[in-house]
Amino acid sequence: MFKKLMIGMLAIGLIAVSCSDDDDTIRVANAGTISGGPFEFDVDGEADMVSGITLDASTAFGENSTWVITDDQGNILGMPPTLEAVEGVNFDGAGAGTCLIWYARYNGAVTGLEMGMNANDITGDFDLSNSITVVRNQVVNAGSISGGPFEFDVDGTPDMVSGITLDDTNAFGTNSTWVITDEMNNILGRPGTLEMVQGVDFNAAGPGTCFIWYARYEDDSNIATAATVGEITGTFDLSNSIEVIRNCNANAGMISGGTNNEFVFTVDGTPDMVSGITLSGDASGTNSTWVITDDQGEILGLPPTLEMVQAENFDSAGAGVCLIWYLRFEDGLEGAEAGMNANDLKGCFSLSNSIQVTRNNP
Repeated sequence: MFKKLMIGMLAIGLIAVSCSDDDDTIRVANAGTISGGPFEFDVDGEADMVSGITLDASTAFGENSTWVITDDQGNILGMPPTLEAVEGVNFDGAGAGTCLIWYARYNGAVTGLEMGMNANDITGDFDLSNSITVVRNQVVNAGSISGGPFEFDVDGTPDMVSGITLDDTNAFGTNSTWVITDEMNNILGRPGTLEMVQGVDFNAAGPGTCFIWYARYEDDSNIATAATVGEITGTFDLSNSIEVIRNCNANAGMISGGTNNEFVFTVDGTPDMVSGITLSGDASGTNSTWVITDDQGEILGLPPTLEMVQAENFDSAGAGVCLIWYLRFEDGLEGAEAGMNANDLKGCFSLSNSIQVTRNNP
């Protein structure tokens, strides 16, 4: 009987001890383990998000949870509440540097777990997981420009661009310049400032298309001397470009004279001049001249006025065929000289139709 009583009391005692142990057990916060990354991005104005982060919460414990983003000194930059929120953060917007992603679990009230505080100073029942590093590299970036596109008529009147703006929010680079290229990316000029760009007379460049760019670069770049965009080396970045179209609107109109636009003479020693030539149509172009060529286009003369054309003695040229043309052009015309060929003229110009002068032997 006594033996049974002792065994019973021992069992009660064990149960009591067991219950007492359960009541006194305190589970501290445990954040578990996170994996993913590390991540490395370029700060270039393009959104950069992390992805593929996973949480092993098999040993995690804590009434409350949050994700924490700090800089490399532990300063709390953000506290996204969920993993989805973490992967929605644009790290490019933080600029260059290194930050760390953590997962936190905690019980009750803790102190210091808030933005602007330092994770090293948090007190209370909390735990931070391991961290994932996000490196944000600063690269040369020209930003973006807006304005235009521009379209001008090459007519001798200065044409300047205006209203161009530069968004340099994300621009970075020790040096800067503006660059103007043609459609083949040949570098035509390097205005140092936007004011200088807007002071360029694009009319003077003649007809064609060019592009305006903004550039940021480091000292190792040859952008100041490269002849083409393709030859630029070193550390540099070009913005988007703005197109400038320069239209040639020169128009020589129409000329007429003779019989069916032809004069016929006999080479007999008697002076032969053309007469009654007329010019019609909406001729345009800052400069003008008349052109006399042979039937192959070789320029024989450039009488500046119709009166001088009609004073030419075609008999003295001997037998053959020549052509009379009217030419309107803008400054910069190349090839308009005796001995050159009218088919090789370059620039902003227009040749009228021609009037034929046939010089027959007797």
